Amino acid sequence: MKRFESWNTTQVQRYNATGLCVAWKTLKRWVNHLESRGEGLRISRPVDVVYEAGAIADLLVKNDGPAVIFEQPVLADGSISKIPLVMNIFGSNDRTLRALGASHETEVGDRMVAMMKPDIGAYVKAPWKALPLARDAFAMPPRKKRKGNCQRVKLDLDLTKLPIPKTWPNDGGHFVTLPLVVTKDPKSGEHNLGMYRAQVFSEKEIGLHWQIHKHGADHAAATGENQKMPVAICMGGPPELIFSAIAPLPDNLSEYQFAGILGRRSLRITKALTQDLMVPAEADIVIEGYCIPGETRLEGPFGDHFGFYSLTGQYPVMHVTAITARKDAMLPATIVGLPPMEDGYLGEAIGRQFSPVLQFQHRDVKSVHLPLETGFHNLAVVAAKQRYPRQARKTALGLFGAGQMMFLKTIITVDEDQNPKDLEALLDALNDKVEIKNDIIVLKGMVADSLDAASPFENVHDKLIIDATTIPSKDPRSSDEPLEGSFKQETPAWRQGLESSPAFTNITEVKKLPDVSDARMLRDNILVVSTNIDSTPSPVTGQNESDDAAEDNRIAQITQLKNSIWQLDNLKSLRWLFITNDDLDLNCKKARRRLLWQLTSRFDVGRGLFFDEGHTRLCWDATTPIPSSKFGVRRWPAITLHSDETLEKLSKHPELDKYEWPVHLEFGGPT
Repeated sequence: MKRFESWNTTQVQRYNATGLCVAWKTLKRWVNHLESRGEGLRISRPVDVVYEAGAIADLLVKNDGPAVIFEQPVLADGSISKIPLVMNIFGSNDRTLRALGASHETEVGDRMVAMMKPDIGAYVKAPWKALPLARDAFAMPPRKKRKGNCQRVKLDLDLTKLPIPKTWPNDGGHFVTLPLVVTKDPKSGEHNLGMYRAQVFSEKEIGLHWQIHKHGADHAAATGENQKMPVAICMGGPPELIFSAIAPLPDNLSEYQFAGILGRRSLRITKALTQDLMVPAEADIVIEGYCIPGETRLEGPFGDHFGFYSLTGQYPVMHVTAITARKDAMLPATIVGLPPMEDGYLGEAIGRQFSPVLQFQHRDVKSVHLPLETGFHNLAVVAAKQRYPRQARKTALGLFGAGQMMFLKTIITVDEDQNPKDLEALLDALNDKVEIKNDIIVLKGMVADSLDAASPFENVHDKLIIDATTIPSKDPRSSDEPLEGSFKQETPAWRQGLESSPAFTNITEVKKLPDVSDARMLRDNILVVSTNIDSTPSPVTGQNESDDAAEDNRIAQITQLKNSIWQLDNLKSLRWLFITNDDLDLNCKKARRRLLWQLTSRFDVGRGLFFDEGHTRLCWDATTPIPSSKFGVRRWPAITLHSDETLEKLSKHPELDKYEWPVHLEFGGPT
């Protein structure tokens, strides 16, 4: 399978010429393309949609494997669906790039910026250069069709007859995981396409997990009390449509318009049969219905993209009035859970493709990386310009208010010439360019992702800015002479780039400490330590009940361990101390990728960040907290893990023999 580096412009142009990557038009065309390149695995024997199909997809994702088409998905009642189930259609960087029809990783954003700020001077001199811009402009307005292909087949009014997977043992039910949810503003009539997971409650009822920050919630709030709000859940359609539903678009650009731009072809839409909505004409399946604002039902739990089960909550109920499909319909689904997962590739693609838009809106942004291991919202690495003092911090503050980036927990700024995707370079920057006292900024009580289990409050948490940029001239911390009448800020020579900082050399003594399971130096001044915590919530079951004494003991253990290590650091050279659970072998292959997940998913800024007395050293506590009413720790969810029974089923598939579960994703501890 070709990697991104081998996917060149000539190949993209070839596909453009055939009409493939210009606009895939249908999901089936995209799947056929994958199969033609050897990136599709068909399983003709019956496969259970309860756990088995999702586990197969998960195994393939974690091995850079192909998309998988289940020709005979077995439903919960034991019958076989006539509609195939397809998964892992975006499971690599290269695959996602082709799905977008892009020749490089910023092409989509470049085209959007060209529309927002056209180069009129260049077009006057060379009018032909404006042709791509004109093409995109003409492709924006969606085109109405009298009857869409999505309405060719009227299905029974029974959601349980669709091959909707249940992927994790603790899932509350079957979930539509790639839903294209259509709602509209009751006043303006403007349509929105969002991706909100949907839980099947019964044959004719399905839950909609739109959070209070989303447009679906806005439309519900604007709908009159006791009024029926039209909703449609679409599945499938061209990949550009799926990407549009999750893209961070400006408010004046609809998802239907963006899909047209993305596919270089006006999106076909059609009137829903039973609801006053326009739906994508080439969707594979359309579920029509309505919600009554204020009517809710308990939804979840659900194995989510942070690697945990999201907590249950009250969410809207959709009453189904029609289910239609294409003649060649396929139901696309994904599995989300402990990274790496398919949605991570979509998230990274969004970060890369929309970098030019962020640069346009925030001119100091050079590039952005959202590591897939961090679930999109836990960490962003931002390459930022640093022409004047503290410019990168200003940039980070602006990004915290930029659309979906408001959910970010941590932003690390690095120099504009640094590749934010290079995690080794990131460690170098943290080691060489971060003075704890002056380069760590904590923002109290900010907006949080509803799915962040580590936050003590729903939708609210503290945020962190880490400035790992080179000190520019004119900064009071630089080695330059200050302006007349100004003062210099006392700054270590290593932070000014004049010398190397003293290294911590006592790791041997650290490993001898009683509570240390293992220790590893990531850089001269960066140490990660693993420890065993008594009464840690089981990764399989999680923990709901409060245990104040156990959490008190955990805090005391971390405090003692932190103090013991710092006492070994006579020169105070160990600026970064990360502490995590010992359910990870720190020295196994790809340990750093898993470590990145542990350090961001289990960490809460307000609860887990500690400084020494002089504010020169930092302790980052990423051990699993224990639910406690006394210490403000909410119930702790289980980790998304497959059951032994499911894994036994997978072992009986001969085509999966060459794939193995990565060692660094194994979990120890109590079960």
